[in-house]
Amino acid sequence: MSIQRSLARLAQTTPRQLDVASVRGALPGQPRETEHGELHLIDEYLEPQHHHGRAPIAKALNVSTERLAQLALDPSLENVDLQRALFLDTETTGLAGGTGTVPFLIGIGWFEDQSMRIQQLFLPELGREAPMLNWLRGRVQESSCVVSFNGKTFDWPLLRNRFVLNRVRAPALPPHLDLLHCARRVLRPRLKSVRLVELERRVLGMYRDDDVSGALIPQLYFDYLDGGDVSPIAKVIEHNANDLIALAALMAELVGHFDEVHGGDDPRDHLAYAKVAERTGDRARARSFADAAARGGGASECTVEACLLNARIARRSGNVDEEERALLDALQAADEEELRAVVQLALAKLYEHRRKDFDRAFEHAAGTALAEGEDAAERRLARLERRLGRPI
Repeated sequence: MSIQRSLARLAQTTPRQLDVASVRGALPGQPRETEHGELHLIDEYLEPQHHHGRAPIAKALNVSTERLAQLALDPSLENVDLQRALFLDTETTGLAGGTGTVPFLIGIGWFEDQSMRIQQLFLPELGREAPMLNWLRGRVQESSCVVSFNGKTFDWPLLRNRFVLNRVRAPALPPHLDLLHCARRVLRPRLKSVRLVELERRVLGMYRDDDVSGALIPQLYFDYLDGGDVSPIAKVIEHNANDLIALAALMAELVGHFDEVHGGDDPRDHLAYAKVAERTGDRARARSFADAAARGGGASECTVEACLLNARIARRSGNVDEEERALLDALQAADEEELRAVVQLALAKLYEHRRKDFDRAFEHAAGTALAEGEDAAERRLARLERRLGRPI
């Protein structure tokens, strides 16, 4: 059995790993003749039941594309065929981009039935990019969308530049899902760092052993070009393959947790998903996630923000009773003066403009200075006193 096929038999809860001793002196994969020249290709399949950490990667095929489009804030993704999604990741000679940066390893992946197929296009020497780029062009043309991690900012602009420099016609890019943007949107409030390796650990339960650092990869390639040992490049190839697998697993996890409320999720995640749903106009979903965030026992700031979101939704729906209840819940949860001031400002506006209860509006207006400034608070109080017929 080949090294590539045997990789699919590995324990499913551990990272995919090469036996680097078995490839010492020879690159994984093999050359392939194409109409555009020789291409060095690593080609393999993963079993349908393969997991990346605790996440089964085949779940990526079953996520709701409606939720996917909402999460990405990109309506063009709503009806994509996930069976034809193309996962993309590159390893390059530099991390800053620019015309001098070369992608020496282009990793692509897609599903065939329930199995994930991974192809990696390796550049054994500089100046032979055309076969790689033409191969990539063909795969992009066949795909319904591209899935990457920071690909909108780094990978695809770099590749587009290489197409131009090598006089290879670039393919028209289908809808592009950049999971870095999605992760920032829904996980940064809790995780702070949304590097892919951090997401693997905290979201997927995946810990890579003996993984090569991304910062070292450019030098490892230059060492290879200078006649160095092949085994470090084998580790780079392994690193790239795991990045591709992580994209499928992460997409399934992020979208799956947006499709329905999971009671065990962190309130900060619920609140982040509520904000995404609110931005896309899905008020029912926003309300469900905001309710979960408010009830989740999180920090006061998270609870207050969730209640304020519910109040906004109720106001836009014209439901004054629901708005009032949400704001009073927020006031009860607020444990800092600044938070209380924000809520009291919202209550003062509600009682003055929608309830026409000027006494209660005045009561809350007395505590709004930290939220709107002393001058604005004084003007609000003066206006309410006039409405109440009190001498100023």
